Amino acid sequence: MVSPNNILVVGLTAIAYFVLFELNDALFTSFAFSTGVNWIFLPSGLRLVFILVFGVWGAFGIALASLIINLLFYFDGSLVSTIGTGLISGFAPLLARSICVDLIKLDVDLKNLTAGTLLKVAVVFAVLSPLLHQLWFNLRGQTENFIDSTAVMMFGDLTGTLVILYLTKFLLALAPGFAVNPTQDSRF
Repeated sequence: MVSPNNILVVGLTAIAYFVLFELNDALFTSFAFSTGVNWIFLPSGLRLVFILVFGVWGAFGIALASLIINLLFYFDGSLVSTIGTGLISGFAPLLARSICVDLIKLDVDLKNLTAGTLLKVAVVFAVLSPLLHQLWFNLRGQTENFIDSTAVMMFGDLTGTLVILYLTKFLLALAPGFAVNPTQDSRF
């Protein structure tokens, strides 16, 4: 059921994703492997966090932002390509979450989330999302080198995800009243 809170989550995740995408582009555009394939892709970390925390509503927010990004900056005249890319951006992480719930027994409420479990989730996501993107781009004739682009995208997604996770951990440690639970594995 759609509630005002769900609409707020979609809007805020879309805005945050769009802003971080633009920041990533400003910081790392000179390091890009090719159009849409980055050696460091910080928004992938937000994808993971938004999906873990907000589930399907985070996926809608990411898909919306990706659709807008593709329309504004990468539109090739094909709405099918643009919509497909947006849907993959939003829902590949949701699929990765579902796989992790089944395979590594990720708790859907994120209780007892350890650094090791989070790393496994990040790796699954960093493999699945780029693979689905590059398969889509290949089917649409938008990638010249499927294997190289997929490998670089995987590296960039994992690197970006780890940067965001460590930055989040650092910022939380600075927050007043934040304490790491010593009974859980808090090593990143």
